[in-house]
Amino acid sequence: MAILGLGAAIAGAGTFLAGAINLGVSLAVSVGLSYAAQALAGKPKTPAQEEARFSTSGQLQASGAAPRSFVIGKGCPSGLLVYANTWGTSDDGKSPNAYFTQVIKLSDLPIKALTGVWIGGEKCTLGALDSEKGYAITEYFKDGKDHVWVKFYDGTQTTADSFLTSKVSTSDRPYTSTRVGAGCAYVIATALVDDTLYTGLPQFKFEVSGIKLYDPTKDSTNGGAGSHRFSDPSTWGGDGDDLPAVQAYNLLRGIRYNGAWLYGLQKTTQANLPSVNWNTQIAKCRATISGVGGVESTYRSGGQVAVNIQPADTLDALMTACHGKISEVGGFYKVHLGAPDSPSFSFTDGDILSTEEQTFNPFFQLADSVNGITGTYPDPDQSWNMVSAPALYNSTYEAIDGSRRLLANPSFDLVPYAEQVQRLMRSALLAARRERTHQLVMPPAFWLVEPGDIGSWTSARNGYVAKLFEATAVTDRANLDVGLSLQEVDPGDYDWNHDTDYTAPTSGPTAFPRPAPQGVLAWAAVGYTLLDKDGYTRRPAIQLSWDGDVPGCVGVQYELAHQNPVTDEWIVLSRNRTDQISAGALIIWSGLIANEPYRVRGQYIPAAPRDMLWSDWIDVTTPDARLSILDFVDAIKAQITTLQEKIADQSREIEALISSIAANQDARNWLDKTSVRTQMTAQAGTLSASITNVQTVAADATAAVAADVTNLFAGLDGNSGQINVTAQAVADLTNGIGLSYGVELDVNGYAIGFQLLNGGPSTGTTIFTTGTFSIVGTGASPVQPFIVDTNSSTVVLDADNILLNGSVKATKMDVAELSAITADLGDVTAGTLSSPNGKWAQDLNNGTLIISD
Repeated sequence: MAILGLGAAIAGAGTFLAGAINLGVSLAVSVGLSYAAQALAGKPKTPAQEEARFSTSGQLQASGAAPRSFVIGKGCPSGLLVYANTWGTSDDGKSPNAYFTQVIKLSDLPIKALTGVWIGGEKCTLGALDSEKGYAITEYFKDGKDHVWVKFYDGTQTTADSFLTSKVSTSDRPYTSTRVGAGCAYVIATALVDDTLYTGLPQFKFEVSGIKLYDPTKDSTNGGAGSHRFSDPSTWGGDGDDLPAVQAYNLLRGIRYNGAWLYGLQKTTQANLPSVNWNTQIAKCRATISGVGGVESTYRSGGQVAVNIQPADTLDALMTACHGKISEVGGFYKVHLGAPDSPSFSFTDGDILSTEEQTFNPFFQLADSVNGITGTYPDPDQSWNMVSAPALYNSTYEAIDGSRRLLANPSFDLVPYAEQVQRLMRSALLAARRERTHQLVMPPAFWLVEPGDIGSWTSARNGYVAKLFEATAVTDRANLDVGLSLQEVDPGDYDWNHDTDYTAPTSGPTAFPRPAPQGVLAWAAVGYTLLDKDGYTRRPAIQLSWDGDVPGCVGVQYELAHQNPVTDEWIVLSRNRTDQISAGALIIWSGLIANEPYRVRGQYIPAAPRDMLWSDWIDVTTPDARLSILDFVDAIKAQITTLQEKIADQSREIEALISSIAANQDARNWLDKTSVRTQMTAQAGTLSASITNVQTVAADATAAVAADVTNLFAGLDGNSGQINVTAQAVADLTNGIGLSYGVELDVNGYAIGFQLLNGGPSTGTTIFTTGTFSIVGTGASPVQPFIVDTNSSTVVLDADNILLNGSVKATKMDVAELSAITADLGDVTAGTLSSPNGKWAQDLNNGTLIISD
């Protein structure tokens, strides 16, 4: 029989159990390993390989030199970026290259399913299915639309993705129909760019259920029960895909695709893997045990395997997941995992050859002792990052070891199951304290003992009663004697009570938290009155206020809304912003109407892209602060003076005609004449007021005249104010129609006024022009003069609105109305109005003349 060795697999050579097991091969150490053991061992690992043999971090790779890889069990492969492109436009058509699509290969062999998606460390939910882009990610639904999609291909596809070949492909980055990716599992990840959802581009991780495997326990032709056949991969798959013993079996048989070898051993046959041994150990993996989520398989494993990792390293990691060891005996591979099996041989002190040297070590050297254990493993709940399991300490062991804490730190690279890791740590620590080892020489009757077999030893000399030992190494001798290296074992080391033995791991969020949308703080709006330097009310306004001490914000924007009186709909009138956030307040006044309801809302402006919330609409009514005579006295004075001068220059003949007729009314022999005079007076002490009105109409064979003269008087202590309004209309057979209208305001002898005259032929006649205002007459009967602002084409004074109970009145008209009036006028003369520079109209509610810019 060849030299036999049993490989440790708690964390590979050099870990805390390696010393205990290596003591047992001292009898054979000078001979070396058999050819099969050397084939499994491969080349020595470099430190870098030792640190990162199995990738579970999900860090996307982009190098063309990345080795092929596949996934066994449940894993989070790194992923290899094989194509990326920007394309398309946003929904509003304004942003080119709005979409970014990546094609990420997950496995070089077909896998079963995509079971989870992480973006930026956050586990996400697959939502609605888009026929082109795949499943929308629910967590990235914003503003009524999806922003991230994922589409998965398991590796069995036979054609290229049509979305990639049509929508995503561009002339400079083509994606052709030949890019099928046969046998390769991959995802298509598409993101609509949004700087408030992710910084730069979203970072993906994908959890998958790995390749389908052959399970000998489900093959009725290989000691099992079922339809699995190694020669027919279509029959493979099931719960055995997650069991480390099944995974190790397939690695020893070789991983292939369509008959082509990819990884593992190449020449191993079914006969090299005894079904009695393997099916028994697979059943131990499948046996259920209480766990966090209820009942679960005792041993499971999963992760990504790169083909540049030596098969021995992969087997080592798989055995770490199940307390397993693989032995090779004359070309036959056996596995022993978990709790020790029932004894296959027994002996007493009398069976030991006393003529041969015996070695007994009751305890390890201090350098090989372990009394505590910590471990790391990939945690799906922590975005598949490697995390530390709760450390396991034992004060009794530490006291035995001289009050020293001696820790082992195995890495459970292929065990993404938190409770299983704690079970492995507990049983490994207890097994590590089984320090008794013996090296014995037995007679040829023990020739059938193999590494991994369990023996029962009853020894009066050592005080053993059916004590269990595991054969860690077996050496045949030339005289057919057998050398055994034995390590004490105890099935009780593998007992587990979830309620008392499990410690919930501490964890925290792995995703970078997106800041919650920020609302504007202390938002308020009140009516505000603008006063002039003398304290008089001049304008209605609204004062906005907010909390100006908010980190991460650089400004405030607001919207002002007004209600449509016809539809009752609130319409946004203006939008504006201020960068002086620390001021905490702002007054808005432009274009506001006095005593009018408005609504305002506000929003902070962030320093960096992030979602911000609008405040609720706040109802506010402007104060009843209307424009007064103070706003236009000087302008009116100047305009009246100019009007008077123009009238004098342009209408001298008309004025003479009207004056002549009017002056000779009493001397003329009118055929018909009527005059009415009314007067009202009131007096109280030094206060007095009066209104005098004289109305006259007269007509003869050649002319007709109508005159209306009104005087309004108010006096106080010798001071007085008067308004004189004179209106005359004359019709003359020779000179046509003539009109005159004049207003004079006289306060204590200081008088201002203006006079409008019109007359002439039937065509439109411009009576005078000043600034942008032109007074135009139709010449028709009755004559209608107009004042037209030819710059804005919006303000019109017409004859119907000039006189109203002796007051000047104006009407603001829109462009359509103005166009109709202008069409009737015929001629319009334009100029520039120097002061005031704007439109003017009268508020008929209170008689105040309004000037608005």
